[in-house]
Amino acid sequence: RKVVSVQDYKARLKNYGVEDRLTLTVWTRGKERDITLQARAFPLQRAPELAYSLLGLEVEKRSEDGAVVAAVKPGGFLDRTGVRPGDVIRYDIHIDKFVRQGETYMFFFRFEGFIGEDHLITMRDGCAGFFTEAEVRNSGGIIRREDETAPHPGRKDFTELVPLKCERYDEDAVDALRRGDLAACFGSAFSGVTAPEGLRLPGGLMRLVHRVVNLDPRGGRYGLGIIQAEADIHPDDWFLTCHFVDDMVMPGTLMYECCMHTLRIFLQRLGWISESPGACYEPVVGMESILRCRGPVTPETRTVLYEVEIAEIGYGPEPYALANAMMYADGRPIVRFENMSMKLSEASRHEIESFWKEKRRATPTPAPAVFTREQLLAFCNGNPSEAFGEPYRVFDHERKLARLPRPPYLFMDRVLKSDPPPWVLKPDGWMEAEYTFGPDAWYFRAGRSTTMPFCILLEVALQPCGWLAAWMGSALKSDEDLKFRNLGGTAVIHRNVPQDAGRLTMRARLTQSSFAGGMVIEHFEMAVLDADGPVYTGTTYFGFFTAAALEQQVGIQGTAAQAYQPGLEGSSDGEPFRMDAGRPLSPDDMESDAAPPMALPAKALSMIDAVELWLPDGGPHGLGFIRGVKDVDPDEWFFHAHFYQDPVCPGSLGVESFIQLIKFAALQRWPQLRETHRFEMLTGQTHQWIYRGQILQANQRIEVEAVVTQVTEGEAPTITADAFLKVDGLFIYQMEGFGVKLTPIVQS
Repeated sequence: RKVVSVQDYKARLKNYGVEDRLTLTVWTRGKERDITLQARAFPLQRAPELAYSLLGLEVEKRSEDGAVVAAVKPGGFLDRTGVRPGDVIRYDIHIDKFVRQGETYMFFFRFEGFIGEDHLITMRDGCAGFFTEAEVRNSGGIIRREDETAPHPGRKDFTELVPLKCERYDEDAVDALRRGDLAACFGSAFSGVTAPEGLRLPGGLMRLVHRVVNLDPRGGRYGLGIIQAEADIHPDDWFLTCHFVDDMVMPGTLMYECCMHTLRIFLQRLGWISESPGACYEPVVGMESILRCRGPVTPETRTVLYEVEIAEIGYGPEPYALANAMMYADGRPIVRFENMSMKLSEASRHEIESFWKEKRRATPTPAPAVFTREQLLAFCNGNPSEAFGEPYRVFDHERKLARLPRPPYLFMDRVLKSDPPPWVLKPDGWMEAEYTFGPDAWYFRAGRSTTMPFCILLEVALQPCGWLAAWMGSALKSDEDLKFRNLGGTAVIHRNVPQDAGRLTMRARLTQSSFAGGMVIEHFEMAVLDADGPVYTGTTYFGFFTAAALEQQVGIQGTAAQAYQPGLEGSSDGEPFRMDAGRPLSPDDMESDAAPPMALPAKALSMIDAVELWLPDGGPHGLGFIRGVKDVDPDEWFFHAHFYQDPVCPGSLGVESFIQLIKFAALQRWPQLRETHRFEMLTGQTHQWIYRGQILQANQRIEVEAVVTQVTEGEAPTITADAFLKVDGLFIYQMEGFGVKLTPIVQS
């Protein structure tokens, strides 16, 4: 049988034992190849690494007293609870009795947990049994009594901090919470609010909530709120394969954790934010909770739903909430948690209310949006009619519409005004949009920079043009589906955008449009401004093309003869310089590897795999020639983000690959400045770009060749270059006049 997915492939491998061999026939790079795999045992020496990642804990040895803590991850849960190296973790487990009912055996147990001399947890009236698959299948699930579902007034001592309404969040929005980007999930009320590390929704192996299908702040049995969230289950999920080898089910403890994550999202939407460095969400000490389990999550399960109802909320003095939760497996109620508790430690009513009061005073009330974040997301990957209205209903299901990028590559939050009316494609006045961001936005970590990477700034400028084109009804000019592509532009960076700028305003207006042969060409003027004025201005032009027109990709004509070709000095027997990008590995990766102040981007934003050739005296100006390469990975995150139903590598990331080559050349030329300077884009000079092709998932190899055109020395050296980008040997991008400045770090 064919393997049709990663999950299918991994599931097949489970049928093989250690040292078994498996031969696969695969297609790669257009050729059929045979690959032989041999199963190996999981290296036990990596178990401590996994424990440290999940629990923030290293165990040194085992003794009669329990496990001895060797190291505690700073900022982790156990660190916050006071666990220190040398402490002993001990559980005293007692089995009270065994019971046989027919052919079913059950046992009753209890335990006490300790860390050092501190009593950590008590569990009593525990019950577990040995059941046949038929008994599990026919258990009936959780059956609630009438008095457990009837409306009942909850207890509330809580004043609304931010405007609340019924909402739902897709997978990208929930992932934004893992980055601390609350506005990307919750909307403009949270603009400029970045959740500290300890308050972010867990990710990585603990990515247990994928989307929120309903959040009603006044719903539920108690009238205090209800949230329903979902997660997709795969047969190869780690929590199934490790629990247990012959009877794979999700651990009950992890089910509880899933519901706690869901509760955390609800409370964060209420505005439970603290700037205290030790703040975290954790259970209320001394509060008794009850668990009932009447069914499993297995490899056959497809979707689980977590439903959490708030029963009590207030301050004591820390903000706290009590809730009841139900967990469903493919619609069947299997687990019930009663009296779940959560508090925001090291916070108080005064602190939280003061935080939001200060934010309202410091943040000017934005003008009413003519186009909201929710409408933008519908434009990105939802029903276009929910964004623009009835004329675009045909694109909901029957046809495909050119979209804006999806998060994490969407850099618009709202449209404040549009002088041009909808559905009228002609030059007119300006539209104005806003984008808000925090200092811990993923691209600052990925770019290893305190200023906004150029690829992000370019997208901030271009995306309003894409919105305006859709607003004017460009896609309705053809009976065929059209794809939207940037063709080029000319612009100037006036100032670099610091990570604490908080908000950018974008303006765009159509200056010219033409329609011929089923294609639409549109020219725009664009501007990006911060609180102090313009940071980026220029002109750009786009095209709407049929799929057939884009398939006839011929590239930039005449560039093969125009591009610089290194002579004999360009032949090298040495190994290429491989980029050691490091973490974060993707936009939703919360970990960051240490790097010097002047460093190339991490993996999440690295667009060069290796530098094949660096000639310090090469190029037509004798100032340097550099060639970088990248293998196209069809699974890279940007294909998913850019665009829905039309995956293509953003042109801005092609420009980013060129800028990374300039930075590489700067590091080779001034290695002594690595610890004392940082990279910024060169300002005040005109640059331009031309695109005449696209990078698709089916492509194989990207090459970027840059020639250094100018170098200045001094306290803040600069380097300027031009470049061509090729995909599978075809010249498709040309970039001129881009430069990087090495700025001294100001010592306080």
